Order: sequence, then C-alpha cells, then structure tokens
Amino acid sequence: MQCSRQTFVAVICLTLPCLAQQKPAPDYFPNDSRRLSRAAAEAVVLTDWSKAEPASALITGKRQKGKWKMIPFTTAEMKGTALSIYSATNPPVVRLPLTQRGWHGVYVGLATTSGGFNIGGNGIKAKLSDEPVFKRLANNLALLENRRAVIQECFVTVAELKGQSVEIAPLPGLPATVCYVKLVPMTDAEVKTSQAKSKHRTSIATFDGHSWIWPFKPTTAEELAEEFRGYEGTDIGKWWFQVTGSDLVCYPSKVGTYPGEGTIDFPTGAYANYTRSLETLFKKGINPLKVARDAAKAQGAEFHVMLRPAGWVGSMPYEETFNSKFYYAHPEWRCIDRDDTPTFFMSYAVPEVRKQLIEVFRETLELQPEGVGFVFNRGMPLMLWEEAFCERFQQMHNVDAKSVPDDDPRIHATRAAIMTDFMLEVRALLDKTAAKQGRKERYKISLGTFAKEADNQKWGLDLPNWIQRGLVDDIATTWFAYHTSFTKTPGQVDMDYYRRITKGTNTKAYPMVIAWKTGKPKELCQKAADYLTAGDPGIAIWDPQVMKGWPESSPGNVFDILGKLGHRDDLLRWAKSGIPQPLTIPLTRLDENHFSRWFPNTGF
Repeated sequence: MQCSRQTFVAVICLTLPCLAQQKPAPDYFPNDSRRLSRAAAEAVVLTDWSKAEPASALITGKRQKGKWKMIPFTTAEMKGTALSIYSATNPPVVRLPLTQRGWHGVYVGLATTSGGFNIGGNGIKAKLSDEPVFKRLANNLALLENRRAVIQECFVTVAELKGQSVEIAPLPGLPATVCYVKLVPMTDAEVKTSQAKSKHRTSIATFDGHSWIWPFKPTTAEELAEEFRGYEGTDIGKWWFQVTGSDLVCYPSKVGTYPGEGTIDFPTGAYANYTRSLETLFKKGINPLKVARDAAKAQGAEFHVMLRPAGWVGSMPYEETFNSKFYYAHPEWRCIDRDDTPTFFMSYAVPEVRKQLIEVFRETLELQPEGVGFVFNRGMPLMLWEEAFCERFQQMHNVDAKSVPDDDPRIHATRAAIMTDFMLEVRALLDKTAAKQGRKERYKISLGTFAKEADNQKWGLDLPNWIQRGLVDDIATTWFAYHTSFTKTPGQVDMDYYRRITKGTNTKAYPMVIAWKTGKPKELCQKAADYLTAGDPGIAIWDPQVMKGWPESSPGNVFDILGKLGHRDDLLRWAKSGIPQPLTIPLTRLDENHFSRWFPNTGF
C-alpha cells in the first residue's frame, strides 16, 4: 500500500522508509521491529489514542488529575492523537482495542518528555489485556536540535492476537506521552526465535531488595513482578537477590525486621512508600521474596538469596528506616574500635550475631533457592576490637589485640579464622536443610568480594582456603567497597588473582560492571568482551533495570547491552562500530508546539 498522510490517522499499513526517515543502523537488537521480515509491507500502526477506553479517562482542554490528555502529534509521515500525562497526574489504566489476528510483535511509540528547557525523565508501563504483568517502558533519547522531541519505539511483547487490547498505565512520578501502537505480523520462524532462551546465559544480575519497591509503590504480586519483565531471553542466568540488609528483610519474617517497621516519621516520602508497600503486601499475604523467586524459576534462572553483611542500621536521618530490632536489642555485640568508640556494625566474632544470619537463611531456604550468599562490599567492618574479637585473638596468638598495629597479619588471620567458622556454619546449614528437604541439588554459596587480594586478606575473606574446602561456588568482584583500596575509578580489579585462585577448581569468578556506571557504550562492550576473551565465565551486573537509559546519556536503553553480555562476538563488533540504535522518529508537532528553529520558553 502507498503511504499517505491521511491513512495514518487511525490504522496504517506502511513501509519502513515512510516511518523512519533515517539511515539504517548497521544491525538491530533482537526485539527491534526492523528485524522482522514483514515489517516493511504489513506493519500496522495505530495512532488514534482517542479511541482508548474508558472514554471517561480521556480529556481535551485543561489538564486534570486522574485523566489522560489527548493531544495532536505529527511527524514527517504520520499524524494522530497522543495521550499525555505529567508526573503527578495518576490516571487509570486505559486500553486500545486490537482487531488484528495471529502472531505479532507489539510495540509502543513514546515521545521524549521535555522539562521545558531540556530533556526530562519519562515512562509508562504496557501490556496486552490477557497478560498478568505490565512491562515498564521509557524513551531514553535526547531532544534534537532546537529542542525537537522524538519518538522512541519500545518493544512490548510477542503474542498471538485474538481480540485483546493494549493497556497502558502510568509509572509513579513520571510523565509520559504515548503516540502509537505498532503491530508487526511474524513468521513461524520469527516467533520461535523470539521465544528461545539465550544460548549465552553466563551473566549474573544483582537486585538490592529496595529499589524494586520504593519508586513503584507495588501493592500486588503482579506489580512486584514488573521488575523482572524484560529479563526473558537475556544472557542473565543467575539472580543474586538481596533481602535488603543483613537481618533487614523485604519479606514477612519471624527473625528479621522489615525496614521502617514501627516507624512514624520517615526522612523522605520514598522511604515511607517502601515501608507502606511492604505492609500492604504483607497484609494481603504476599511474600515479595517468593514473588522474585517464582519469577526467576519461570525464566529458568538461578535464584540466590543474598545478605548485605553490614546492613543492620543507619545513622540519622535513617536511624528509624534501617532499624534492625536485633541490633538495638544487643548493644553488647556491636563492633568497637580500639579506643572503645562504638560503631553501627555488629561483630561476627560473636556467635549469636552469626546465628542471627543463619536463621535468616534458614527461613529463606523454605523457598528452595539455588543458593545463598553475601555481597561483602555492603560492607565492612564485620569485626574490630570488641571483647569477642580480642578474646579470639588472645587465644590464637597469646597477645593483646590492641597492642599490635591495625595491619598486623595476626589481625587479618584472626578475622579469617572467624569468617571461616561462619562459612562452615553456613555450609552446614545448607547441607542439613537440603537433606531434610530431600533435595538432590547441592545449595550453592555465592560471594561478592573485593578488588584485590590484600583487601580480601585484610577483612578475613580467606578465598583460597574457602575455595579448596568447597565453601564458595561463585564469586563476583564487587570492587566498589568502602574501607578497601576502592577508588571511584573502575577497572582496578585484579582479575589475574581471581583466575589464579579458581584455576582447576569448581569455583567461578565473575568480573562485575555497575549498571549505573557503565561508561560509554563502546567502552562497556570492549570491557566485557575483553573479560570473556580472557576466559572469565561471564559478567556480573550490579542492579540493572530494564527501562533505564545510559548513565552518560547515550541514546537508547543500557539494558539492551547489559542483557547481552554473554555475546562476545557481538560485543566485539559493537565495540568497534557502535551499538544498534533504537527506531527514532522526529516529531514535527506535539500539541501546540510546531517544532522549528524558534523553540519556545526563551522568555522564562
């Protein structure tokens, strides 16, 4: 069909050159509509959101709370009616009925959201009406010259269409402008490819147990599960899920404390939202940790329950937000500096402190994860010069611990002995629990450790000993750790040390990248490819999220690369030629803004 401006008002059959007046990218990400063989001739684009239901949720004219505003938009090749909201509009879910049948790729076109003078954050969530869980989407493009807005096409799903609707909903605190829905018919082979699991599932992702809740205010299991939609088909095969702190946990616990438990006056609304969400979920009988564990199982990913070993309490203004009841009940078990100054940490030299964390693990093992572990970068110290440590030091060396320097090797050796005791206690719990459960698979132990051998030795992480004794299965180099040799410049990890101590063993050591500190796209691709070329088993990723953009503002979603860090050949190609770019469509009009060189708001 020949394209014309009139046919874009509601439903369009289009050719790709009509939709995107841009030079083709050298290649595309797997879910890009331009990869589909029938996109050029048979794609259908719905641009008239005034047909969304319920009509009572839509308005024109003056904006209102709880309503989607209908605004006109045009590009060089299409025009239609978009839906617009601001960050505090809080409208209901609306749906756009679909008449198409058969297997299709489903996409949504989101416009950039200007802050008036420059780019602003944005986002919505979208799904088909018969899907239980929304997918979070965002436009992560910059405004063009003269503050011209652009549409980014976002992948939603591959599904057999049989009368469903596309549903969209707001994300808390984010504005959005939704321009179109695109439906691309797919061949049987394309559908099969879209449903296949990655053959390179070598990556680890961490989840902090906190930021999947507070920005989104979930009150249902389905809303919790939104965090994980988009991980399907990626190279991420292991989830290290932190419960939040040490015995600060994000699930109903008989042992630990949920953050903010019993608190009335929070330092910010975000922390209050976190606690209120947990309390709402608990009252409904929803266990957030189980939701996460079930999501991992559904995707065929390993699930590891991880603790932050120093995450007991915070100082002002967080003293009632991160507020372990165990910590406050036992001041006698806290870490004490050599001059008797008390700290905010609990001592692992005290058996009862170790037992508290054993009990946290014991109750989480009811979910039968694939393993448990610690991210030691969160944090140190685990023991100082309190009485329990000094007694152990005296037993081992017949010397007063306070009479030797901080960096005396005997201090390090005592810490190592205590931490080895703890690792043996964890291993014993796992083996006993597995036997009681009739479990055939051995529970694994995973550890986030430090950049250099000296850092691990200083804090008692006796990795060579633990590896030889079967006390650690997977290691990720969580190099960004206070009270170590950590600096704010990445790339300081001694991977040769890790390769040396794991060589010929069953333990694997993964270099780590930070999702919110990746560097430029080419740099990330080259770094990850270099690790894989050196023989490292995969890449660990600290706290990735599906909808996030590049931290240094490159166009597109950083997760498109973070989800492909097992594809060495692709990474090498992208490091040289650049990463694929999302389908980008410049707007010529959005509401009353007819984009030109005379951009608005110069009078303010």
